[in-house]
Amino acid sequence: MSVSKNLPIYKRIIQEGWRKAALKEFLSKYLERAGFHDVKLVETSLREIITIYVERPGIVIGKSGKLSKRLTDVLKERFGFENPYIRAEKVEEPFLSAKIIAHFIASRIMRGEKHRRVAFMAINRALSSGAKGIEIKIAGKFGSQRAREERFRAGVIYRCGEDVMSHVDYAVEHILLPQGVMGVRVRLVKPITSMPDRVLIKEEKISEILEKIKAEKMKEEVEKVDHEENVGPEGNEQ
Repeated sequence: MSVSKNLPIYKRIIQEGWRKAALKEFLSKYLERAGFHDVKLVETSLREIITIYVERPGIVIGKSGKLSKRLTDVLKERFGFENPYIRAEKVEEPFLSAKIIAHFIASRIMRGEKHRRVAFMAINRALSSGAKGIEIKIAGKFGSQRAREERFRAGVIYRCGEDVMSHVDYAVEHILLPQGVMGVRVRLVKPITSMPDRVLIKEEKISEILEKIKAEKMKEEVEKVDHEENVGPEGNEQ
């Protein structure tokens, strides 16, 4: 799946995007036990630097680097990388990643835990980590013949506009149970300093406006007094 440099620029951009998407999909399954979050690919003239963000970097590296060497060989064979260099970075707050939360819920349900208990546990841990909002949807058969969907929501959830692109993390996980396939969808609002729908009142601006209004009133009073002094008692100007 190597990208040919002889192709036109638009075809090369499409192939590079396709390879990055395929790489992310492959690593999310290959490094499922490591708590995969995201991958960043930087290609230089000497090597391809692949930074993998996971919950447990030790699983990616392995003892004496054996697992990372095996992964390097797989990436060379499958994606056509000539000289890949793998870096494993730890996700400091795992429950601020929609991918990790979805995998957490799916794995707990696979172990036989109740989906509601697991969903509320994930919501509490996400909010305590600093998330502004989280929505979890679990769809499938919950012990009955008919499939249904249940939603669990807390905080603020953005669904449209630039806020979704900038502040919302989204992930989907599927698990196979004896009664059928169950899907887990997570929408997480990342920690942000200023909420786009929050009105902030600046006290210094209010004080500045009040001072201007006060100065205007004083100016009007002075002009009124001057006018009354210049006009006589019968309304004739002195």
